[in-house]
Amino acid sequence: MAHESTALLSAADLNKSYGGVRAVREVSLDVGPGEVVGLIGPNGAGKTTLVDLLSGTQSADSGRITLRGRVISGAPSRRARAGLARTFQYPQLAPDLTVWENILLGRLHRRMGSAWGIMRTAVRSLLRPVHRDDADEVDRICAALHISEPQRLWSDLTLGEQRLIEVARALAQEPDVLLLDEPFAGSDAEGEAGIRRAVATVSGRGHGVVLVDHNVDIVASLVERVVLMDQGAVAFEGPPDECLRSPEMRQVYFGTATAQAQQQDAADSARPEASATDRVQEEGDR
Repeated sequence: MAHESTALLSAADLNKSYGGVRAVREVSLDVGPGEVVGLIGPNGAGKTTLVDLLSGTQSADSGRITLRGRVISGAPSRRARAGLARTFQYPQLAPDLTVWENILLGRLHRRMGSAWGIMRTAVRSLLRPVHRDDADEVDRICAALHISEPQRLWSDLTLGEQRLIEVARALAQEPDVLLLDEPFAGSDAEGEAGIRRAVATVSGRGHGVVLVDHNVDIVASLVERVVLMDQGAVAFEGPPDECLRSPEMRQVYFGTATAQAQQQDAADSARPEASATDRVQEEGDR
């Protein structure tokens, strides 16, 4: 775990309740430079709520969030200007714009922040061409993520393609930390490869990534550290292999953490490699 003083993004003791339901309970999270952190857990564990709190989509009841050592708060637009970018479980793209234009919005969002600022820039663009640097960066992102036919409209895209374009738009913001909420759901092999390239690009630049996904195999293959959430709290934090073999993982997903399973961990390490999902399932079957 990155120490708060060296972390790009640090959240301390975050809490969020809806009536009597505690959606996030005393959650702390650090993301270091170049680090990819996986956030996993069953439905209702609090993963998306945590991302909402980090991005400003929702306000925490208590706790503190810092980016590069400075406290951040307020609307998502303020946090975007500070260096946070995110995607959503359901892609939020402008349906009347092309793929290229949707990615361009990411450039405008980092610079202008608010919806009004983007609208003002859009009106001005009617009077003069798009800034060459912005256009060149959008072209570079399309090439890097293998996005073909950037003049297609949003309505012509599959769900997996929409997710990739939303990731590309977030990448266009040049974020210090990228928050990805279920980016692989509905993606085909080509879309998955593009999102993997985006994650590698961000971390390769020394920036941070928080990856939320239900596909444990994908998460385990991309991250250095996994945070397992259950009922709004952190149940386990550590390397992916340790998490997959932990009694907390078995308890969260299968409701069991037997002593026999713990004793057999050493024997399992000598077996032929299996997928992450297979390993977790086998642990739960004991």
